[in-house]
Amino acid sequence: MTPEEFRKRSSFNCGDVLALVGDDSPIPSLPGSLLLPFHEVTHVSWDDASKTGRIEAVRHNRIDEWFYACHFPGDPVMPGCWGIDAVWQALRFFAAWRGLPGCDKTLGMENVSFFGQIRPYDKKITYAVDVLSIEDEGGEHLVTAKATVSVDGTTVYTIGSAQIGTSYWEGDPAAKAPAIKLLPEEPMTRRLHASEFAAKNFLSRAEVVALSQGTLLDDFPGEMGLLPSSLMLEIGQVRHLSCDPATGEGRIVAAKPNGPLEWFYPMNHGLKPTALSIDAVWQLLGLFLFWRQNAGTGRALGFEKVEIFDAIRPGDREILLEGQILRTTKTEGTGDAFVRADAKVFADGRLVLSCFNANVGCHKNIRYSDYPQMIDMGFGGKLKTRKD
Repeated sequence: MTPEEFRKRSSFNCGDVLALVGDDSPIPSLPGSLLLPFHEVTHVSWDDASKTGRIEAVRHNRIDEWFYACHFPGDPVMPGCWGIDAVWQALRFFAAWRGLPGCDKTLGMENVSFFGQIRPYDKKITYAVDVLSIEDEGGEHLVTAKATVSVDGTTVYTIGSAQIGTSYWEGDPAAKAPAIKLLPEEPMTRRLHASEFAAKNFLSRAEVVALSQGTLLDDFPGEMGLLPSSLMLEIGQVRHLSCDPATGEGRIVAAKPNGPLEWFYPMNHGLKPTALSIDAVWQLLGLFLFWRQNAGTGRALGFEKVEIFDAIRPGDREILLEGQILRTTKTEGTGDAFVRADAKVFADGRLVLSCFNANVGCHKNIRYSDYPQMIDMGFGGKLKTRKD
């Protein structure tokens, strides 16, 4: 397919999409292998009169998708960050289809709300992206859209605004990476009691990994929240944990090593997917809720705004995550807990991403340990509890 043929098409089947992965692609290619965002583009259009467009893309879900094994163990859910990434990738596809050279950098999102989930027995994930404007100035392009993500006809995510462009936003020169030094690493020799865990103000890498596997604590009073494991674990050493019980405010700082051997670089043109940095923020907040002794299963609920200033590359050595906890609350009756925070992501000291009003909930009775048995509660979209 030549670039001219590509721009004349209004839909692309699975074979067409796969042909757009890799160095031989006639357009800025899609991520490949485990990071392929969708399997078909069922519709792409542009209206000259209104200067608006639309792209619809479909992912065919399978029970053996790689991420179900590690997000989360015993509680398989498609990571919300992949829905975010697919919307950005659909916008990149649209920009290439419109002939906008170099318009492939993720710049930000606003008003992202998650109110459902995608599970192994769901079939069809649809990304519907409405392009609201294309701005051109001095050879630079900025594409703005809104989007929904649905599973088998049920809307599960809404995105008020998503943007891509030819260059990143200018970073805040006042933004400084937290000056918290590397802590000594020691192997884990025993499980912690819940009271010991709550009293800690840092966690070793070994303890974070144990938490992701459900082996950190031996007496937690209730359902224990888990971090993603394996490829999806985005938190390394937690260097600082603090909370003011009177106000519900707090702070959490974590670090993770980075290098050229990370699994995602060969699949994503030598860049770390931005969506993984957003997921790292949600993981930070989920860990904070659990550290505060909230029982239940963590779920990302969205954020107000994300701004992106750079990409993380193979040459970067350390990623620092800083979350400023704005509020923690617990609902009466259900006991569900919620946390809201602003967060920043740094790579080797430079600001990569800012996130405002990120939200995570810790919900009781929503984990289903009997997959892959087919049950009614396994069918998706709507967040259900066991008593529903």
